[in-house]
Amino acid sequence: MLQEGAGKTSLFFFDHYWWFIYLVLFGALLLSAYTVRPSPYCKNGQVLRHDWAARFSHWFNAVGILLLLYSGWELGFLGFPRRVFGTDEIRFMFNLHFIGAALFLLGAVFWLGNMFLDTKRLKQHAPYSGSIKDAILHYLHLAGLVKMEGAPTGKYEASERLAFIPLTLLALFMGITGLIKMTAHAIYLPTPVLQFATTTHDYSTFLLAVLLVFHIILAAVVPWAWPLFRSMITGFVPLEFVKEHHKRWYKELQEEGACDAEQ
Repeated sequence: MLQEGAGKTSLFFFDHYWWFIYLVLFGALLLSAYTVRPSPYCKNGQVLRHDWAARFSHWFNAVGILLLLYSGWELGFLGFPRRVFGTDEIRFMFNLHFIGAALFLLGAVFWLGNMFLDTKRLKQHAPYSGSIKDAILHYLHLAGLVKMEGAPTGKYEASERLAFIPLTLLALFMGITGLIKMTAHAIYLPTPVLQFATTTHDYSTFLLAVLLVFHIILAAVVPWAWPLFRSMITGFVPLEFVKEHHKRWYKELQEEGACDAEQ
């Protein structure tokens, strides 16, 4: 990073290093193709739920999205006023947006590439017939409004599987339109193309931010989600939690020999 005076960034990264984003895309796809994901296993009363690849993609995604949302908000979008005005402040926010884009694309492209190369993993994440009903009953039960045994839950809750499609589509829209906007720094693109990309990018970002708020609440704030949230840090979830809340997944673990019947 070149400097202009004391601590002032002299370059707009999107103008000078746009090619780095495409390098990140290629690197993420290459990494996903050569990544071997371990199967879940039980150890000392714990079950592997999120391996290193899952945690890697999740946290790169999370940090990248937060940087993108913060810098995008400061720069103004969807009619919201710009909150920075000085040349150095604007340059800093655009460069922060660049860093956020690199982190987000690294995590997202690695995750998507690995997901679609492993059809079993894709099937675990995709919604199924009855997902909406199961998700509603599940949260009513957790809130104490209904008493139910409920359908045996797999590795991922029905609500997680329902969120898979909109989150994936919005991330794709945001990422692809962002790449179009960035490409305009290197080559000429017609104004209508840029206008369409900007509008789609802004609305996709807004909707993704709304879903992100719900995701954070349901995945990290409410007490019943804490064991699963901890697994996104440590990789493991208590076996007793799996037995009680993810009966179908526990049965699959036993059938695959990952957890002995005595455990």
